[in-house]
Amino acid sequence: MRAKKEFEYAEVPVDKLILESFANERSAYHITARNADPGVDWRRFRRRLRWHINNSLSKRQKQVINAFLAGKREREIARILGITQQVVNIYKHRAIKKLHKILAI
Repeated sequence: MRAKKEFEYAEVPVDKLILESFANERSAYHITARNADPGVDWRRFRRRLRWHINNSLSKRQKQVINAFLAGKREREIARILGITQQVVNIYKHRAIKKLHKILAI
């Protein structure tokens, strides 16, 4: 199996506005007042998520996730941090996996 070149990796831009407005969309994952768990405090969840991004991730994972939340693309992040786009992708996936495990999403 040959190694993929950096330009062969798919790049999906992450827009902070899209992430924040996702809850307003009518999709299978949309939570309405009718089907929401009354015991879940989403503001508390967001605070926990921010805390874990700042305290549970490695320095590079934190840099990559914060850059994504700032609206940067993988290629831009790679250039800024002086690493390849593939490494940015690895940091991103490991950070998401770690946060998923910690927060039991």
